[in-house]
Amino acid sequence: MWIIMIIIIVGIGILSRTGFEIRDDIEINASTDKVWETIIDFENYKNWNSQLMYIGGKVEPNGKLHLKLAVSGSDPYEFKPNISYWQERKTFAWIEKTGLPRIFDGEHFFELNDLGNGRTLLTNREEYRGVLSQLFRQLPMMKTAPEGFKKMNLELKHYIESQN
Repeated sequence: MWIIMIIIIVGIGILSRTGFEIRDDIEINASTDKVWETIIDFENYKNWNSQLMYIGGKVEPNGKLHLKLAVSGSDPYEFKPNISYWQERKTFAWIEKTGLPRIFDGEHFFELNDLGNGRTLLTNREEYRGVLSQLFRQLPMMKTAPEGFKKMNLELKHYIESQN
């Protein structure tokens, strides 16, 4: 009996460390300052982002957001992630945990790299982790997620570049 319990606990421990990532990179003809200001200006997402709607919350280090996501392949849903990482003008991230930690967590990152000459490389990515990550990876919503990341990046690029 104890051996079975140990095997189960070790198995859950190993599965909780599994995960996958979805990412899309895009070059934007604007300074990192401009890209940063647009990314953290959630109240104006409605002007460029067709998939993510800001409902409320505090956009600041350790803040909590209230967002609504409507993407291809799934019903719209609301979630309330915590801002997990904030490196001014470099990296911004939020994390949403489904149930208990390490069951299925998604941490979304925006990473900005200054390419010089008023250009920025934006990496838009999400790390999915936890016991159920490999199961969730097979859901239709996850199969279409890369297209959603690309769409979001293109919408951001067009919005910022049209204001220059």
